[in-house]
Amino acid sequence: MGQISLKDAKEFISGLNSFAILDEDARYTYVSENWCCMMHCTEEQVLRRRVEEMVPDTLAHQVYETGQPVLGHPVVVNDVTLFTNYVPRFSTDKKVIGCFLYTIVHGTREARQLESQLKALSEKVEYYQKRLSREHGAKYSLENIIGESPEILHLKNQIRQAATSSSTVLIEGETGTGKELIAHSIHTLSTRATSEFVRVNCSAIPEDLMESEFFGYTSGAFTGALKDGKKGRFLVANHGSIFLDEVNLLPVTMQPKFLRVLQEHEVTPVGSADSVPIDIRVIAATNKSLLDLVEKGEFRMDLYFRLNVIRIQAPALRTHKQDIPLLVGNMINKLNLEMGTFVQGIEPAALEYLMRYDWPGNIRELQNYVEVAMNNATSPILTQKDFIHSESIKNMVNRYASAPKNTYDLRLLRAEFEKNVIQEVLEKTHGNKQQAAKLLGISRTVLYEKLKEQGVD
Repeated sequence: MGQISLKDAKEFISGLNSFAILDEDARYTYVSENWCCMMHCTEEQVLRRRVEEMVPDTLAHQVYETGQPVLGHPVVVNDVTLFTNYVPRFSTDKKVIGCFLYTIVHGTREARQLESQLKALSEKVEYYQKRLSREHGAKYSLENIIGESPEILHLKNQIRQAATSSSTVLIEGETGTGKELIAHSIHTLSTRATSEFVRVNCSAIPEDLMESEFFGYTSGAFTGALKDGKKGRFLVANHGSIFLDEVNLLPVTMQPKFLRVLQEHEVTPVGSADSVPIDIRVIAATNKSLLDLVEKGEFRMDLYFRLNVIRIQAPALRTHKQDIPLLVGNMINKLNLEMGTFVQGIEPAALEYLMRYDWPGNIRELQNYVEVAMNNATSPILTQKDFIHSESIKNMVNRYASAPKNTYDLRLLRAEFEKNVIQEVLEKTHGNKQQAAKLLGISRTVLYEKLKEQGVD
């Protein structure tokens, strides 16, 4: 290997914007002519002085502590931003005995030009991070959770606290309470916000396809497999978060495999003998008590404990009815944009009418009725008449209002309401259960369960 001559070394150093050498005590032992010009001083004024005396913001001490170089550190000297590189000098026994310093700008104009380029690059990175987050990340944040009631404020505090952790979250709550919104908000506030947020409805994947969907598969793993194999949902979510909605409907055969993912932090694709390590945050949601399912033998107790590390209860709308005016106002604004309507508000009598109802379908049901009312409206202000479009809600409001307090059984009334609404929707869809489930905002599996519970054919 050829060697560099002293002449070549001096020529290289003089060609740099500036160059200096520190000894083991971080004192200057050499400074180039360009360095002196940049610092507005002479060589004699600098040699043997400690580096922080000349440049208070220096990171040279970090190089001495870690033995690792520091590149492109911005330091302001005489109103000029210098991007400085620090490179450690080592002895034969690998101890740091000094430091080389050199800058990559020369003069105010060049410094400002580089700053401008870095700023533009930073803005591009931020733009693409936001775009990637919109396409592959969470769509909602804490701002999308509307309400000022104690229940909602408590919920928001729980979300903020959960976002600071990497532990598994279990969100429990009735259908329509916004469990997915909570999951989105946790991811958005976490350190994983710029990484993938994978959403999976456990009831929407057939049991025979579930393993390949979640764990992926290798080439030729089974008949019909893609030539190059396929990444499973867990691997897609690597370094990000995965949201398991309706986890209560996870088949018993899959529960041990999910438990292993949570315990071992690795997945084994179908057709492979090798496990792949993953780093994911699991957020699960259920509209039924998992503990009740454990007691019935329908859900593994060990998986329940692995999921139930941080527990969040999504409040039912009937527990914070004072938020209905805010919710309705927000829904009107949102739906105006989506539907191209120009509804300006809602009359007090209509709000009072809505407040008398207990909303067993929660916020999702409320939004459905607001949307229908906006389609029925003949004036810019929604009236009570616009909301009386369904015999179900009309009859239930009347029953709630007239029921004697000693016979008022909310659970029975809610069950009867659900049965009436399901029958009404099935009539409108002529018995098409897939369309009915879509209109009701639930999965087809949940619809079948409710039909079975209610004895509806």
